[in-house]
Amino acid sequence: LLSLARFDEGRGINISQQVSLSPILSDAANDLHALDPARSVQQGYLTISDEWKLMNCTNCNFERKLQFHAGKLPSVMLLGDGARLRQVMTNIVGNIHRYTPVDSPVEIAVGVMKASITPNELSKLPSVKESLKEFLEAAEVSQSTDTGHKYAVIRVVDHGPGVPEESLSRIFERFYIADPSRAREKGGTGLGMAIAQSVVKAHHGFICATISSPSEASTDSKTNLDDTMDGSEPIDVKPHGLTLTVVLPVNEIEDPSKLVSD
Repeated sequence: LLSLARFDEGRGINISQQVSLSPILSDAANDLHALDPARSVQQGYLTISDEWKLMNCTNCNFERKLQFHAGKLPSVMLLGDGARLRQVMTNIVGNIHRYTPVDSPVEIAVGVMKASITPNELSKLPSVKESLKEFLEAAEVSQSTDTGHKYAVIRVVDHGPGVPEESLSRIFERFYIADPSRAREKGGTGLGMAIAQSVVKAHHGFICATISSPSEASTDSKTNLDDTMDGSEPIDVKPHGLTLTVVLPVNEIEDPSKLVSD
């Protein structure tokens, strides 16, 4: 609570440091694997999918615009508070450890993309999926025009039981706990996501929670629908789990071509 009060007053965060995001994300992935050795934790990078434009689908999950590619985390540098950004990731993986089965897969990735929205406008967006859709649409505009501000997009996807859609925005409320029984079992104050949101906002960024799309490694989803549409067995391709998306401004602290390396 003291940390949150200080953040609300604009104290306790120094966003003038040069921060490398990749080690922070990699350490978070390693920490989660150490907590849950049976869990698959994939790392990778994000891009805006070109295939989305060809789908001509108004009802499709807009989050599929962000495409995950397994592989090495790209090198991303920005101005921020390294210790506080590390705290954000620690809180996120701590929640995954507490509230999801130890064998459910997780993906952690980051990508850099331009979007036709200013950091000031971004930081004022509420933490809801409609705001994420607005950002992704702004990123699509910038992708076609090569204009806009540069952002680091971090995505942590779990495939646990998830949170009811009507409760997604509440996870950033202070003391909100989705599953009190698990919180009592493994410890949890209900402040982790509120702190994460305050830190991200202090960086002029944005964070929101959405429902995860089925994992490619999950047995709950069918990758070849033609083999399962004869009525012989039910098809379950419903989303499962929780996806947290963090968007942070990338300041021009060096040659932009060096901000991301394959």
